[in-house]
Amino acid sequence: MLKFLFYALLSLAILVVGLLFFAIDDTPLLKVHHGLNREDIQRAKQLLHVLPDERGQLKTVSLDQNDLNIAVSYLLNHFAENTTQIQIVNDRLIVQIAVFVPKSPWGRYLDFSFNLRQTNDTIVLKSLKIGEISIPDPAANFLIPALIHNSPLEQHWQVLSQYVKNVRISPHALEISYLGSIVDAAKQLAIQKHRDYPNLHRYQQQINEIVSQHDPDWRVSITDLLQPLFLTAYEQTLAEDAIQENRAIIIAVGSYIYKHDLRRYLPLGLVYSKEYPVFAYKRIDIPQHFIASALLAIIDSSLLGEQIGIDKELGDAQKGSGFSFIDLAADRTGTRFGQIAIASVKEARELQRIMSSTKDYSSVIPELQDLPENMDEKTFASKFKSVESPAYNELIQEIDARIIALPLYQITGS
Repeated sequence: MLKFLFYALLSLAILVVGLLFFAIDDTPLLKVHHGLNREDIQRAKQLLHVLPDERGQLKTVSLDQNDLNIAVSYLLNHFAENTTQIQIVNDRLIVQIAVFVPKSPWGRYLDFSFNLRQTNDTIVLKSLKIGEISIPDPAANFLIPALIHNSPLEQHWQVLSQYVKNVRISPHALEISYLGSIVDAAKQLAIQKHRDYPNLHRYQQQINEIVSQHDPDWRVSITDLLQPLFLTAYEQTLAEDAIQENRAIIIAVGSYIYKHDLRRYLPLGLVYSKEYPVFAYKRIDIPQHFIASALLAIIDSSLLGEQIGIDKELGDAQKGSGFSFIDLAADRTGTRFGQIAIASVKEARELQRIMSSTKDYSSVIPELQDLPENMDEKTFASKFKSVESPAYNELIQEIDARIIALPLYQITGS
């Protein structure tokens, strides 16, 4: 019996590995685009917009091939980074989607391709392929609904089933008739999804506006993102919600700095019109360490905190950059920033007040470029012996003194 169970589990493992080998690849079938631009996002919002007096009415929208690609890519980006291509050919939609998945031995992309065909008053799924695996039509038409009903997409499917009354593929467009009240139902789903941070989407939208208007000839400073968001929180939210708003701001800024990586852990609906690196002291690694440590300090999910920390350390190890006191200083600064952001309502609100008028990253992250870095194990041992040595602790005290010397980090609850 044990031998049978062993061979059954081994066979299952081999089957799963085989499926992953054929389903996931290093290169997508589609050419990877670099996100929707500002015009695409505005067009998507226009396509999905419903006027107040249309909420109780049946509305029909006709999406041509370009509109369909923009709308589908915009919606899918709220769940996973993707590249989408849809063609309308007579009574068929030819759909190809490349979903970006976490790095693995098998690759980085999961490809889907299928046809949707108009048959009388129904639309059926044809020619489904997942990677190199072809799924027979009867199995596909059973499998896809089953997957939807047993995934987070189930709630969205229920909304579509309730409010979408008719879908028809014409030779040049996809026509969808739906009740305008679908907007209210979709908003409720969004509120439920972000119930802990109801203004998170607003801060992400604000980041979108900031980067879309940014002069590409200049670097994006971390304070270019932090200052306007904290100003919004300070002027437009209640003082008693300061801790919640500070968390949302740090998550929003972290979601932009880390872009694709953070989407693996939080379904934030990240759609950015421009993707610039974020700098401090002419370096991108300093804001990365700063915001990652701030996230670890404020996030209320131990699993997320653990995974971000592991990924950050693994990334440094893979680069082989060695031990860096600059990185460590940015980490300690970010941790202190995150701690103040949620320490108490009073401290959180004071942080908002100061950050709302902060224009220079040197007011948030102290000077640290003179600190030693790029030390391999041998070099570190020769200079500092260990992390418990007087020389090491003396430098840590110097770093902490630089942090606490900034007025921002002198906020107390008293």
